[in-house]
Amino acid sequence: MKKMKSFVVAALASVLILQPWLLGGTAGAKLDCGPVTNKSDSLPRTIAIGTNPAGTGAHALGAGLAAVASKATSVSGKVQPYNGPNAWMTLLDNGELEFGIINILDSKMAATGTGNYKKAYPSIRIAQGGVFPFTVGLVVRDKSNIKQVSDLKGKRMAWDFGGHAINQTWQNAMLEIGGVKGNDVVQVRVSNLNDGVRAVAEGKVDSSIVALGIGLVEEVNAMEPVRFINLPDTEAANKLLGQYGAMIVKASPSTGVKGETHVVGYPLQLATSSKVSEKAVYTMVKAWWDNLAELQTLHPLFKRWKKEHQVLTNFTVPYHPGAIKFYKEVGAWTAKHEAHLKEICS
Repeated sequence: MKKMKSFVVAALASVLILQPWLLGGTAGAKLDCGPVTNKSDSLPRTIAIGTNPAGTGAHALGAGLAAVASKATSVSGKVQPYNGPNAWMTLLDNGELEFGIINILDSKMAATGTGNYKKAYPSIRIAQGGVFPFTVGLVVRDKSNIKQVSDLKGKRMAWDFGGHAINQTWQNAMLEIGGVKGNDVVQVRVSNLNDGVRAVAEGKVDSSIVALGIGLVEEVNAMEPVRFINLPDTEAANKLLGQYGAMIVKASPSTGVKGETHVVGYPLQLATSSKVSEKAVYTMVKAWWDNLAELQTLHPLFKRWKKEHQVLTNFTVPYHPGAIKFYKEVGAWTAKHEAHLKEICS
């Protein structure tokens, strides 16, 4: 428990000091904090939540949020899976998607057109702080002789991940903390995360990044038993990961976790857009807040979707005004949040 609390403090503090090289060398990249452009007082008939493919943690979260939205409001919620945020970000920016599941580093890159994004998507806003911590690691076949990151030298790694480029960023970081560079491994390009993880079980690659506790891991483990590599829990590792808004955490028991295993943990958020009306965002955020107990029965990840995590104090992308209105009503949005909003928008 002490480790988990320290994760929250450290991760939220670190996201404010993401290094310029990580954001594409554009230290001066500015956020667009303009007003909501959709002034409608009517709720939409439907909302769509962009996620990763079925079997992933993001998809499970999106499906749960859509189900509760449909039950608790007059709006019909649906989940729309894509290869990743790089594939659906244009739709969010155009107003064709209302929400999307995205990690805290990816959202800042998208907002500023840095890192894995060739252009900025200025309309992105945050609706909810989401899951703390969302955990990922490097998975291998259990029978392999790969026991630590350094054993991956010369091995075949799933690479690129198509429309979910942030997976490559996280995977590179995990390799780096183990002293492995990209040119130390055989890079096998895959079109998405699911293909990369399945390739491990099929023997086409030796390792891939994947989240813990998701259906995809269950699926591949049924094909061929898999195991997460134990990552080094060192000061140097946490210093490097701190630049990404992440840190090393102890894995909770789940498929693929064999003995004491350390993995990477970071915040996973619910994003929206300034193209979505204040009334729509307010209504959805209120429904999810009021029905958190039901959400937590739908998937284990919602156990880490807690009320105290929904209003970050060190957010890197502005919160949507509709969300802010609700959080003020329940006393979650404070003067500290308001000051930070002015700081990042100045």
